[in-house]
Amino acid sequence: MSTSKQTTDIPESVADLLDEATNKQDMIRRWFGSASRITMLLAVLAILVALFALFQAYRHETENSPEFIGNGPVTPDEARLILDRADDASNLAGNILSFLEVLLGVAGFLGAGLVWVIRSALEGAEKDVRELMKIVEERFRDREQHLAQLEKSLADDVAGMRAQMKQQMGDAQVDAQNAFRVLRLQLLAEQQVRAHNVDTAIDTLEQAYKAQPDDHATNYLLGYLYSSKDIDKAIEFLERALQLEPDFTPGIAALGLALRRKGDKITDEKRFDVRDRYWGEAEAKLRAALGKDSRLTDADGESYFGSLGGLYRRQQHYYAALDAYERAHEVTPDSSYPVINLASIHKRQGNDEQAAEYFERVVERAHLTLDDNPRDVWTRFDYAQALLVLDQPEEALRQIQIVLNQDSSPGVLETVLDGLRFLTEAPTPIDGLPEMIALLEKKLAALREQATPASGKD
Repeated sequence: MSTSKQTTDIPESVADLLDEATNKQDMIRRWFGSASRITMLLAVLAILVALFALFQAYRHETENSPEFIGNGPVTPDEARLILDRADDASNLAGNILSFLEVLLGVAGFLGAGLVWVIRSALEGAEKDVRELMKIVEERFRDREQHLAQLEKSLADDVAGMRAQMKQQMGDAQVDAQNAFRVLRLQLLAEQQVRAHNVDTAIDTLEQAYKAQPDDHATNYLLGYLYSSKDIDKAIEFLERALQLEPDFTPGIAALGLALRRKGDKITDEKRFDVRDRYWGEAEAKLRAALGKDSRLTDADGESYFGSLGGLYRRQQHYYAALDAYERAHEVTPDSSYPVINLASIHKRQGNDEQAAEYFERVVERAHLTLDDNPRDVWTRFDYAQALLVLDQPEEALRQIQIVLNQDSSPGVLETVLDGLRFLTEAPTPIDGLPEMIALLEKKLAALREQATPASGKD
């Protein structure tokens, strides 16, 4: 801002100095013209006065001259009179000439004074003009130096801006490339999740995380998938996702599910207070997320009302669990997951007829789903459990064996076993249930010996 003011002040000062010099020169010209006119006027006035004096002398002489009549000789008196007249004329002429000399002297003196005044004024004006021109030259030199500095500063600024823009464009290009790469990896991971290749999906997302660790979607997906394998790592990823996007509703719900599973793993009665604290935090997160979006689903396409129902079932709040699973069924009417849980709770409560209706719905939905995707592990487990309760134990065990031949992960088996053990508390015994539980426990023990990471679903 100060630079701009200096650049505008310099030319205004120079213009003022030049105007002042021009005004002085014009004033001197006016003085010189006035002095010339005065001198000329005095000279003309002196001549006019002299002519008037001569005219008066001539007139006086003519009027007072004696008239001589005849051609006779001049008398002595006439001769003296003539001489007196001649002396008077001579004196008058001398007086006139003296007056003219004085008048011309005065005119000359005035002219010399005017010339001196004009000369002094010219010398002063010339000195002022020289000083003004010197100031003007100094101002112009200062202005040239300032303009040179300004030009250099602008050139440096332009060069800096170009370098900065080049760097920013390079960074933007790298960021764009990383963003496209991360997006492609996220899409590939989603495809792997749908194909139930959880480990492959996690490996794919780990690559995306290395390319762009601050992407909230990548952190969310990793947190969701790790919630059934490494719960502490899952919570870490989900909390990071929410730090990046605090209002990210799927992240809030996924964190609630992870906290619920963290509490599920606490089986020591001495630490049930810790378990209940995790469950309380989980309920708050799930309800907050569902309050924002009641149709919210997880990465497997299941309603988070099902996760909330699973929490209530573990807390033995069965009526609240039934309500939550009914809400989940409204959101995902084609999914067998909320229906199998509704059937199990009614069976556990002794409502055998209502339970049977729900189990039959599971069978209907499972047929449709497995026709499209025979490798849907969760649907096949739901199908086997429903067949078992509907008194078809042999077909149920065959369906279980199909899943075991697909090399299911420990997390899946733990979740299925939890549901089967819940059915053992039903008032009406279920044929084949102990055998199915024993088969799954044997498979789970073998997998644990191999130290395979866990994976599971509600």
